Amino acid sequence: MQSKPTHRLSVLTLHVLPMNAEPTLARPQPEVDFLELRYRPDVQLLVARWRRPVSAAELRQGYRATLQLAQEVGCSFWQIDIRSRNAPDEATQRWLTTEFLERATQQLNGPVCLGYLLTPTLLAELGGPGAGSSQIGFFAEEGALTAWLSQCQHSRLGQAHRDFNSQQVA
Repeated sequence: MQSKPTHRLSVLTLHVLPMNAEPTLARPQPEVDFLELRYRPDVQLLVARWRRPVSAAELRQGYRATLQLAQEVGCSFWQIDIRSRNAPDEATQRWLTTEFLERATQQLNGPVCLGYLLTPTLLAELGGPGAGSSQIGFFAEEGALTAWLSQCQHSRLGQAHRDFNSQQVA
């Protein structure tokens, strides 16, 4: 099986799509070796793949770049592959689950659905998802993660439809 050609745009990777698909590109980010970001308009997912263990500063830089791309493409459904990344220290995990997710929820005008793909060892180390208004799921298999994110999308669409109908009645 032949893979699709890939073109590199700073931190983003643009995958060549069929002629009828309109890829959305974000403003180029400074080139980094620890994170690949791309938006998949075909399934309306933002995909972040961590490529190596990172420092706390790099982790924050990566999540900020992810949020910037999410804002530019209007996507609150994120698939985050951390199989090659280390677990964050306690302070950074607290920043992520409180300050960052709160900011993301505000800037994207609603909760973010974060589906994490990780190794079984890291899954055991991280424990359960943090609290907050965002939906977070941890998975060891990509198929289950993708199905969960799709369910989040359908759930959000169903809620939007119910909200619209209730406004029409009022």
